[in-house]
Amino acid sequence: LEVIDTDKNYWVMSEAIAAAALLAAKTKNQKYWDYYNQLFTYSAQYFMDHEHGGWYTLLNRENEKYSNVKTSPPKTDYHPVSACYQSILALP
Repeated sequence: LEVIDTDKNYWVMSEAIAAAALLAAKTKNQKYWDYYNQLFTYSAQYFMDHEHGGWYTLLNRENEKYSNVKTSPPKTDYHPVSACYQSILALP
C-alpha cells in the first residue's frame, strides 16, 4: 500500500480524542486514557491556536500548518467542541 495523502485534518484528531475518552469510560481500561492524553497533547501542540483561539484545519506531514485558516461559521470548531463535550460526558 502507498500513502497518497499525508495531511492531517483537525476534525480527525477531535473525533479520536472523544473516542478515546468514551472507550476509557466504557471499558475502564487505562490505555484509552493514555491515548486520550497523547492525542490531546499532540493537538494542543500543533492544531490549537493558543493566541487567537480555534484549531488550524490542516497540517502537513511535518506538523506545519498550511495557513492560518480555521473553520468558518457556522461550523466553527464544531468537532473540537463536540469532542470536549463527549469527553466530559465520559467522566465519572
